[in-house]
Amino acid sequence: MTTLTPTRQLVAVALAALLVGSAIGLAAGGVIDAPTAAAGDPNSNADGDGPTVSGYDDADDDHDPSIDRFDSSTAFASYLRDAGSSTNYLGRGLGQGGVAVDEVEVGVVEEDVATDDSADGDVAMETEESAGDGAASGNGATSSTGGADRYSETNVQEAALDEPDVLKSDGQTIYYADRARHARNGYGDTHVVDASEPAAPSKIAEIPTSGELLLADDVVVSVARDRLQGYDVSEPSEPEQTWSTAVDGHVETARLADGELYLVVADRADAGDPCPIEPLGSDGPEVACTDVHYPTEQTDADTVYTTMRVDPATGEVEDRVSFLGSARTTATYVSENAVYLTYADSPSQAELRLEFLLTDGKELLDEDAIDRLERLETYDISDHAKRVEIDSILQEWRSGFDREERRSVERDFEDAWESYAEEHMRQFTRTGVVKVGIDGDLAVSAAGSVPGTPLNQWSMDEHDGHLRIATTVRAPGVDSENDLYVLDGDLETVGEVVGMGVDERIYSVRYEGDTAYVVTFREIDPFHVLDVSDPENPELQGELKLPGFSTYMHPLGEDRVLGIGEEDGNVKAVIFDASDPENPVVEDDAVLEDRWSAVRDSHNAFLIDERHGVFFLPGSEGGHVFAYEDGLERVTTVETDGPALRAMYLDDYLYVFGEAELVVVDETTWEEEIYLDLRED
Repeated sequence: MTTLTPTRQLVAVALAALLVGSAIGLAAGGVIDAPTAAAGDPNSNADGDGPTVSGYDDADDDHDPSIDRFDSSTAFASYLRDAGSSTNYLGRGLGQGGVAVDEVEVGVVEEDVATDDSADGDVAMETEESAGDGAASGNGATSSTGGADRYSETNVQEAALDEPDVLKSDGQTIYYADRARHARNGYGDTHVVDASEPAAPSKIAEIPTSGELLLADDVVVSVARDRLQGYDVSEPSEPEQTWSTAVDGHVETARLADGELYLVVADRADAGDPCPIEPLGSDGPEVACTDVHYPTEQTDADTVYTTMRVDPATGEVEDRVSFLGSARTTATYVSENAVYLTYADSPSQAELRLEFLLTDGKELLDEDAIDRLERLETYDISDHAKRVEIDSILQEWRSGFDREERRSVERDFEDAWESYAEEHMRQFTRTGVVKVGIDGDLAVSAAGSVPGTPLNQWSMDEHDGHLRIATTVRAPGVDSENDLYVLDGDLETVGEVVGMGVDERIYSVRYEGDTAYVVTFREIDPFHVLDVSDPENPELQGELKLPGFSTYMHPLGEDRVLGIGEEDGNVKAVIFDASDPENPVVEDDAVLEDRWSAVRDSHNAFLIDERHGVFFLPGSEGGHVFAYEDGLERVTTVETDGPALRAMYLDDYLYVFGEAELVVVDETTWEEEIYLDLRED
């Protein structure tokens, strides 16, 4: 008995799905012979209100994404119903349903190296572990209200945009959100700590809610599992709730910029009751179907993403714009100029099947099957209807062979399919990108498309008017590859680097000015260095292979990059030296006797203190302090009762937070100065 390799197994499964349809087919003389548009087709809206922008221009790809607005609730509902029946399948066969393009990597275990859960498990926020250009990781600030002369701020992607986290401070007062599972009230508490004397902090109040926090002058905004709340903390010892708003769905993203709160709220769409959409429940604005933007080419969209500008002092929504995307693939990146939302933009699977059958597979078919497939190609019917008819045509064609002939033909098809998939792999999975301008009125201002799928928000970066985006490209029966694309302000692709890390996927991305660092992984950790200074000619300069993988990267200056990840299940730190970009090397590494760090769950958990030349890694039982200026040296481990979750510095004191405790360490001696149980009144 012949044993197939994983790749050949995958090809066989894909071809079985392609050739052996379980669908009943269309009745003879029925829809297939009546080339009419699908009823309620939302694409009939051609009022020209939405932008139309070309994306990646492959020689075999005339894909030209465009965005429009629905002209009625009927059109919206019809689009959703079609989305439900147009999942990316190559066909249905062997009584096992379809083969999803994004799920066909036989033999590859997709490890969950990133999570969208907040620290209290209540609200899905953007807390992926990589970083982007302009990150203010551990950036210090100077207090203007007394207290510490310097203090650390949240580790963020863009220096000018604050991000929600469980720990916030203005250098004088600290706000720390407890973990909900230990809470008395079921939600947890936000502890208010007076740090005006950095060596002697004291708890002064509690806010009866927990979530991720933003601090806008004298207002703390809490994003919990089902509500947004604002608290006046002009008197920190007496916080007062000033507004509260329900969240119908979940907060996908939140940012604070120039005193304005920007939210992206995701609501699952229902074809049976599509509108109005209420992203903030009955407390907020209603979104009509005709206010929702959508990709005019049918996608598997299922979620409405509403970008809102909110006054953090009052909770009032000042502006909003909505887009219909796909929860399965959406990543959200926010720059100083725009919100970028991605969505599944893979082409019609029926069209891909037809293209294969009428090119590489054509010589294996008889004239009748070819004639019927060519006529089918011209009909304006739904993707689902085309797939059903393809199954019917192929079933009838296969019935003309005996058992042995059928096996031989299917082997020939496997070879043809593998060749086709290798040549056209960047047509199988694509990502659409929508740009929502936030400078002035909120508006959908551009749309584009690239092959593959980004890991998360950190795969994207806006720099000098261009968007850089790194993706993993997959196709059935073909080893995955990883690409980087550069898009202009209209989201047209102007440059690309393709084919990195064959048979691997992206685990982290870091943009630092004109350089991009990409880590891919399957069994080893390739560290790729790219020159992206010329948007039209990005270049892969060098790569380095080493054990383990990095899920977060942080620049240390002078072409040194710190990677945080894992090796053999243990937390690993590694310093890459990319001063010679064509030959990057490992300067030093350290594998901890610790199997977890909060940095895996959130980039916000990483802290660096440049004054003392150290960084802090929270661990499962305390936190680890490493010096990094001359290699890696463990300075101390700060003990906590359970996992350490966050840390910050005030002057020369390191504040380490556990689930509901605070340990203060003197950074000049590394001795513990004070311990606070935050649950004690």
